[in-house]
Amino acid sequence: MSVSFANCHFHSIFSDGDYTPEWLVEHAKALGHRAVVLTDHDTIRGCYFLQKAARRAGLLSLSGCEFTTQSAVGNPHLVGIDFNTENVRMRKLLERISPMQTERSHLMFEWGLKRGSLRPGITWQDVLDRFPDNNYFCNNQVFALMVERGIYKPEEYMPEFFMPNFSHKLVLEDDLAAGIREVHSWGIPDLEEVIATIRHAGGVPVIAHPHKAASKAETYLKMGVMGFETHHPDLDAEDEAFFDAFCTEHSLYKLGGTDHSGPIGCPAHAHVPADSGGTTEEEFMKLYRRELG
Repeated sequence: MSVSFANCHFHSIFSDGDYTPEWLVEHAKALGHRAVVLTDHDTIRGCYFLQKAARRAGLLSLSGCEFTTQSAVGNPHLVGIDFNTENVRMRKLLERISPMQTERSHLMFEWGLKRGSLRPGITWQDVLDRFPDNNYFCNNQVFALMVERGIYKPEEYMPEFFMPNFSHKLVLEDDLAAGIREVHSWGIPDLEEVIATIRHAGGVPVIAHPHKAASKAETYLKMGVMGFETHHPDLDAEDEAFFDAFCTEHSLYKLGGTDHSGPIGCPAHAHVPADSGGTTEEEFMKLYRRELG
C-alpha cells in the first residue's frame, strides 16, 4: 500500500525548511499527496499558511509541530498533530521553547563573525527583518539571506557555512559553550510535559523517527504517546517492522513523513524518493477521524 497519500512530517521556512508553506502544498499536490501536516520545529507559525493553502488546493491538512524534548530515556523528537493551536497551555509551552533555537543561532552567528569563520555582510537584525513572521530562527534563515546578498553560494552551505559555524560537533570556546548550555537548560522541555500538553490541547503525540528505539517503546507508551512514525527516511526495515507491529498490537497511530529529506524536504536531499517516508490513506484517515482517540 502506498505511503504517499499523506506527508505528516516536514518543515518550512518557519523553522529549518527551505520553502514556504504555500510552495510545499503545491509541490506536495504535484507529487500526488492528498494530505499534508506541517511539523516545523518548536513553532506553529507556518500552520495557518499551510492549512489555508491546503484548502485552496483541495488537500486535507492538520495542525502539527515537532517538539524538541529531553528525558531519562533519551531526547526524542516528538511530533504533535491535530491539537488546538489556541489552547492556553500549548501556547505557554510554545512561547517558552520557540526562542530557544533563536538564541542559540544568535550566539553562533555572533561567534562566527567574531572569530572570522562567518563571512561578514549582514547583521542579526537583518535576519530578523528578512523573516518578519518567524518566531524561530536557525542557521537556515541566516544562510538564505546571505545567499540573497551574494555572500555565499548555495553549494557552500555545508562546507563553508554550516560546519565552521553552526554544527553541533563544534568545539566551542568556553564562554559561548556555557551560554548555549544555559539556553538549552531553560529551553528544552521534559518529554512527559510535552506529551501531556499535546493531549491537553486535544492532539496526538507521536514519537518521531524512532530508529533503534524498540527497547524504549513500552516506556514511551506509558508516558502517554499515541503513535509512532513507522515510515521515515531514518528508519530501516527492522525499525519499520517492529513499530508497525507494536502500533497494531496497542491500537496506536502509524504515521510518517519525509522530514528534511526528499523533494519537499530540501534541495540537497531532493534525490530521496518522495515515498521514502509518509502515511497511507488508511492510517491518515484513522487520524483525521480520530478513530484511535
